[in-house]
Amino acid sequence: SSHNPMTPEMIDACDRLGILVIEENRLTGVNREHIGLLERMIRRDRNHPSIILWSVGNEEWGIEWKESGTRIAESMREYCHRSDPTRLMTVASSSGPAILIPADVAGYNYILQNPVEKHRADYPERRALGSEETTGCGTRGVYFDAPEGRKRTAVEAGDGRMVAHNRKKHGPDSLYNCIERGWKFYADRPYLAGLFYWTGFDYRGEPNPMSFPATGSEFGILDYCGFPKDEAYYLKSWWTTEPVLHILPHWNLDGHEGENVSVWVYSNCEEVQLIVNGRKLEKKKMPVNGHLEWKTAYKPGYVKAVGYRGGKKVMEERLETTGKAVEAVWTYETVGDITVAQVEMRDAKGRFVPTACEEIGFTAPEGQKILGWGNGDPAFQYVERPENGTDTIRIVTFNGLAQVILQGSRTCADSRPIR
Repeated sequence: SSHNPMTPEMIDACDRLGILVIEENRLTGVNREHIGLLERMIRRDRNHPSIILWSVGNEEWGIEWKESGTRIAESMREYCHRSDPTRLMTVASSSGPAILIPADVAGYNYILQNPVEKHRADYPERRALGSEETTGCGTRGVYFDAPEGRKRTAVEAGDGRMVAHNRKKHGPDSLYNCIERGWKFYADRPYLAGLFYWTGFDYRGEPNPMSFPATGSEFGILDYCGFPKDEAYYLKSWWTTEPVLHILPHWNLDGHEGENVSVWVYSNCEEVQLIVNGRKLEKKKMPVNGHLEWKTAYKPGYVKAVGYRGGKKVMEERLETTGKAVEAVWTYETVGDITVAQVEMRDAKGRFVPTACEEIGFTAPEGQKILGWGNGDPAFQYVERPENGTDTIRIVTFNGLAQVILQGSRTCADSRPIR
């Protein structure tokens, strides 16, 4: 629950949906305040079937390498067992062994800073999981650094892996393809219980490695509006049985004509062939828990991937270079009295425009009020919550998408936003 107790509503939802939960205490310590936090969390939530472990804290650097850390973790483990003898205790460590040794289940934050395999050799009976692992560190729909001399506010999407001439790996802790690196590590080691990715969604604050005007993190599998980044399709390929075929980057790479680019495909098809502007490139076999890559020169037109299973074509995906955005297409989802309205910018041929950053108008229908809006931009600088009673706002799409949240008695079918 990174890194506080969840709200009761969140845990209720996890119970209903069958989502497994590790609930985490805010602070690691044995003073009255810290133990009180731990006991209140466990006693409040111990009857929720979704909870599988109690975590007593996260990355307490001041005690991770000290004998005092071992004593603190031992004490907190016993407090956990007193309040709930049915579940084990864990703790998330950035690599210090002191607090991991007493844990019922060791929690490793990042394989690049934890000697997981050495611990396996030293403590062969240890139960362990990945309490944090890197996802993507990318911005939805961004594949190049900003031009030189302009302050950068976005990490290149998909771990900055897209353009061979424009990106170099920077040591073992590179952001290059780290979501696959982490998943393969845990998938290949059955003695590890699995992993948690940092994070599911982008979030406000902690824009590292960016600086202002960046205002939000870019660690998410989804941006902060819930729009999927490319990495979401990597996980969908290997977490689900539903056929997946996803190409990146998009094919609106203005200003990069003639440059060599690296085209990636995420898929769970057995083989994939790439076709660029009518030219067939090599058909390749998909490695388990992997991806495929082709190098090609960018020219406006189209790129198409064709997926095969058992030698037979099962699906294809095609991306085209689009025209300018001329239409805002809205879709709605209503739960209770909340409606999420999402807009997608399209060109004159009805194609999604993945680079469209356009200002458009939105008017709430009668009976609904606007709670707020967003677009997933990690450098978002707008007022996101209009004054109470305001029913018409101006919003700006980011790379083709934006979102407005409404409250009221009408259903999505009754909603009538206007451009």
